[in-house]
Amino acid sequence: MRIALIDIDSHNFPNLPLMKLSAWHKQQRDTVEWYEPLFHSMGEPFNKAYMSKVFSFTSDCPYYVNAKKIIKGGSGYCISLVNGKEVYNKIKDSELPIEIETIYPDYSIYYNKIPEVKNTSYGFLTRGCPRGCEFCHVGCKEGRRSYKVSNLDTFLL
Repeated sequence: MRIALIDIDSHNFPNLPLMKLSAWHKQQRDTVEWYEPLFHSMGEPFNKAYMSKVFSFTSDCPYYVNAKKIIKGGSGYCISLVNGKEVYNKIKDSELPIEIETIYPDYSIYYNKIPEVKNTSYGFLTRGCPRGCEFCHVGCKEGRRSYKVSNLDTFLL
């Protein structure tokens, strides 16, 4: 399968879900590449295109996406700004399947875009937040408690 990735935010900060999706699809022997509207809008469509955004204020992709199936995900698609406050909509939310959520991310997709990523690691040690601050969506989205999501037992310091 041909897989396209679209980092909607493109704020020079790696998108962890896209890196995990890339790793998983490459494990399935799929071809994974960044979507380039100028070059990919014509010709053979991608089997799937993944669009991911973190921020609700980022505009959606303004270009035609030449793909048989488009999958949108990330906090930016399930949170809206209402009267200056972020409001989380669970119905719009989607989570990565556990086999993709727990895979080691494919950092190589960002080597040309963000060279510093070669010496960096991104991920979550915990999810959720017990505080429930009025301005924040984390408690609504991931729970009002902190919980471990990474297994660091195999790492030696």
